[in-house]
Amino acid sequence: MEDLKPEELKELKKEEGVIRVAVGIAHEGMTGSEAYCNRMWFFKHLGHLEERGKLKKQTPRFEFYHITVGRVLTPFAREEIAKRAIDAGVDYLLMIDDDMICDADLFERLYEDNCDIVAPLAFTRGYPHKPVLYSCVDGWDATAQKEYFINQTVMNYPKNKLVECDAVGFGAVLIKADCLKSVPAPRFMSTCGTGEDIFFCYQAKRKGFRVFMDTRVKLGHVGHPAIITEDYVEAVKKRDNMEIEKLHGEYTKYTGELPPVCVLGDR
Repeated sequence: MEDLKPEELKELKKEEGVIRVAVGIAHEGMTGSEAYCNRMWFFKHLGHLEERGKLKKQTPRFEFYHITVGRVLTPFAREEIAKRAIDAGVDYLLMIDDDMICDADLFERLYEDNCDIVAPLAFTRGYPHKPVLYSCVDGWDATAQKEYFINQTVMNYPKNKLVECDAVGFGAVLIKADCLKSVPAPRFMSTCGTGEDIFFCYQAKRKGFRVFMDTRVKLGHVGHPAIITEDYVEAVKKRDNMEIEKLHGEYTKYTGELPPVCVLGDR
């Protein structure tokens, strides 16, 4: 695995059966120790995957190239990562944020899904830790004379399944190059009120591409101090329900008989 240099990679003839993958990190400069160690472990695994493919002459086999754009606004970082990946002529772009914890086989599991855009299950860092998969509604604002779209979190997401949706958060995401190239720049930078990841998904869907979340593949979101995972979120929900019942109990202010029903005559 090596740093991506688009001009050099384009000059290298790609062998038959080779799939080139750019791995981009929109680095905010605040990487926690857990995520730092996890990323080193993850890249070591990708290196092993690449070398094992070469030694065994596997078809297909993978070549991984690294892109980091850091200490800038995240949408701009994603914009630059996408541009470099397209310029280099890779087949896939895998992005993972610098505050996410993943399993070593994240790439393989998302690749096997064979989707235009596919993300693993992740949750927002802040309480109440919502899942980052979305359903969108769009339309025409007659007053403003422009199109609009509204995204809503899918709280009751299907568990341990490949789920089609309208948009996903890009804590980690695997995007096919054809999809990436079909969405015109700016792909992530916008003045709309939604996140850059949702904005990209919305544009891609309008081009005919499909968006999925694989809820079998889990991410951890580095919090303070907890790592926000599906198991953590389920435990918080259970605890909160118990605490509400314990704190408030049942509503018992008025426990007398209800007044008799008033029957209205003809009016």
